Amino acid sequence: MVNRETLADGATRLSSGGCAFVYKRPRAGVLHVAIAGDDAGQFGTTTLDEIIAAIQREHPLELFIDAREAVGVAVSVSDDWTRFFATHRASFSRVHVLVGSKVVYLTVAIAQHLSRTGNLIQIYSDPEIFEQRLPAPSR
Repeated sequence: MVNRETLADGATRLSSGGCAFVYKRPRAGVLHVAIAGDDAGQFGTTTLDEIIAAIQREHPLELFIDAREAVGVAVSVSDDWTRFFATHRASFSRVHVLVGSKVVYLTVAIAQHLSRTGNLIQIYSDPEIFEQRLPAPSR
């Protein structure tokens, strides 16, 4: 079962089985997703559906994925993300992914390559550089 809640700051949090995704919109055209835990496929398409909803509101979308707290990803989930980026490539101006482990780095790098999206996906291991690229919330 996927639990969905709206946080006090307006962010959306999806959680299930020891994993959570938090979606924030710091400004128009930007979506920030923080992932923590192990995604074994328990969300089905729910996590990608949130991004599709953001694309439907506005595109192209600049996507920031903070995966430094992600522990692992099932192969089926990685395959879903790869297909998602290949299919929706034109909907993104850029995808920034911050990784915190070699396992997650390799998973993202493989998805980057197999999605055939060129340099659309930028992978970071330095949180400071990632955060410098993330636009400050509009007031």
